[in-house]
Amino acid sequence: MNSSLILWMSLALLTFWCVGLYNRLMRMRARGLSALGSVDKHVRQYAEVVYEHGLDGDSADRSLGPWNQLLTDLQGLDHALKAAKSAPLAAEGLTRLRQAIDTLQSAWRQLHEMPADLAGAVVPAVMQVRWEAITQRVESARSGFNQIAAKYNESLEQFPARLVVAIMGFKPSGML
Repeated sequence: MNSSLILWMSLALLTFWCVGLYNRLMRMRARGLSALGSVDKHVRQYAEVVYEHGLDGDSADRSLGPWNQLLTDLQGLDHALKAAKSAPLAAEGLTRLRQAIDTLQSAWRQLHEMPADLAGAVVPAVMQVRWEAITQRVESARSGFNQIAAKYNESLEQFPARLVVAIMGFKPSGML
């Protein structure tokens, strides 16, 4: 009788530990999804700025060259956001999103560094200020997401947890 009591107590302890582990990992996963939502919210503001200032229709040269590249990269960013949200925290989708953000920033730098002509700067000053503010928020949100994802991945690799996380269906998160 004494050995059966120890067996049942051990089984109960193991069950409670697994439930606690599952709940902790789900909370961490939810924090990661929330942080990804924050990145999504800030990244979408790039399109708002471009459509408000870059496509006003007043000058035909804005619809050529680097502006077209920026618009193409915005569409690529939108597709990457949709892919990342369809499989949240999956490494492949987050890698595509990271690359899309970096590509958009590169197109912005190319557009921003174009020399001014007689009509003035290629990029309006108001647009530059808003873009930089959005970039700071995006980078802050990316950093926050990466910290959460790193803690989540670290939790998956800790010794007792790594024995059961695969059974529970948890997979490591990608990074932005």
